[in-house]
Amino acid sequence: MARGTPHLAALSCLIFLNCLTPLISWPANDQDAPDMSQPDFDQYLGEYIKPGDTLALLLDYDGTLAELTSHPNLTQMSDEMRLSLRNIADSGKAFVSVISGRDVDGVKEKIGIENIIYSGNHGLEVLYPNGTRHNQGIPKDVADNFDKMIDQLNREVVHHGSWVENKRVSITFHFREVREEKYIPEMAARAKEIIESYGYRANPAHASVEGKPPIQWNKGLAAEYILGSSFDPNWRQRKVVFAGDDTTDEDVMKMIKGTGRSFRVTKDKELVTNADHKIPSVDSVYRLLKWIEARVA
Repeated sequence: MARGTPHLAALSCLIFLNCLTPLISWPANDQDAPDMSQPDFDQYLGEYIKPGDTLALLLDYDGTLAELTSHPNLTQMSDEMRLSLRNIADSGKAFVSVISGRDVDGVKEKIGIENIIYSGNHGLEVLYPNGTRHNQGIPKDVADNFDKMIDQLNREVVHHGSWVENKRVSITFHFREVREEKYIPEMAARAKEIIESYGYRANPAHASVEGKPPIQWNKGLAAEYILGSSFDPNWRQRKVVFAGDDTTDEDVMKMIKGTGRSFRVTKDKELVTNADHKIPSVDSVYRLLKWIEARVA
């Protein structure tokens, strides 16, 4: 493997620390959210969501609706979680969208509910219930390098259990299954270097490095687009609730700050976040859905 250059040393250390913890501690903000180790959603949301309000519920998938696993293919949403989410979507009083880092068809297949809006690749793809799709444009010269980038990643950094996930318009270099931690800093740094050499943006994520097209788009902008296209320019008058567990979800939390309500799924009490509250687990997300389900019943 090519050795990392000196200017990547700091990144290598940060990624190494990231891989040692189940949740990320990369977001930047000036205020920490209150800890909700025992969430009281009635106290927190009871005054925000009133009878007759139209609710927009936005959710991440991995680590939020389903537990993180060693491989994305192994991730499963519980039947109880799926039923509650379906009941909310079918209530006629709530709008539901799932915004995931997976490709859009992959996240729809995992959830399997028809009447919600799916967004994949951190918002680059949107799939509506009627089959209509919206895709953010990617510069042709960048898109043409996509397969070359994957080939080089496979040649140079895929070993010891690491692998590259091809999401058609973006990639994720996974190192969660690398058992010998000593390999991770250099692998991750080299993956970042390769991704950026092809014009893509490299970002840290859960035990991985993500490669995204160099366009000004993120989950927050995707959420704003979905809400605007589904309601109207005055969508901020709606009641918006969001839950997510990753740094990429911070853009949604920031976007709805002051008007919506957001939850960061994390056990890290020191984590700085744009979310209004922290909740500790996927089970807490299920309790959030059950609270909303009862509210819109």
